[in-house]
Amino acid sequence: MKHPFFTAAIPSFLAATAVVISSSIFAPANAASMSFTINDFTGADTQVKFTLDDAIAGSGKVQFKVDYLSTSSNTIADIRGVFFNIVDDSLLKGLQVVGKDVTASKFGPAGTVNSVGDSNNNLNGNGKEYNFFDAGVEIGQEGIGQGKGDIQSTTFTLSHNSIALTLAQFSQQSFGVRLMSVGSATKREDSSKLKGQAPYYTPPPPPPQKVPEPTTVAALGLFALGALRVAKKKPLASASITVA
Repeated sequence: MKHPFFTAAIPSFLAATAVVISSSIFAPANAASMSFTINDFTGADTQVKFTLDDAIAGSGKVQFKVDYLSTSSNTIADIRGVFFNIVDDSLLKGLQVVGKDVTASKFGPAGTVNSVGDSNNNLNGNGKEYNFFDAGVEIGQEGIGQGKGDIQSTTFTLSHNSIALTLAQFSQQSFGVRLMSVGSATKREDSSKLKGQAPYYTPPPPPPQKVPEPTTVAALGLFALGALRVAKKKPLASASITVA
């Protein structure tokens, strides 16, 4: 007869051994970020930098950081609108945006969004065909006085009500920005509209697999083998466990 204690313990021990080894080998995939700049297509000489990150805000969310970059002729501007496209148009109905500077948003229909919030917050194109996007986010309010905001850098988080978003949704997509109150500290009478494209997104490689040290694997194997041998031996007559 096999010893009841060792017979019951062995499966549990082997399972625990498997967990130790497997947890050392497998690791979650890396999150990533991507940055790019866009330039004016009409209006004052301006430049804006985008930084998108799919880890900072939490799993399934993408954080947008939008920064005005000072140029030689225009050192300051007020960010009023952010526009973008997304790879999967079917996701537009479920998108949600959160940010302290966000005052309005518009998601879809795809390829129809040209303005958001205030009517002046648009990307009409200097006598050319209008620039249309899939989504738009209004930042602050028009004007830079009376607490309406004078925003040179803003951050907001984009999420979906049922699908996890990643940076892949923005790979090579078009982005736009509406700037107002463009100029210098003493003269800010210009405005600008910008457009550009995000780079091709390449997912980062998975983190290196952590393989257990050879001595650890050997010790676990010997211990398991020893337990199996003991289980095959007949126990002493007094070696029993009784539960009252």
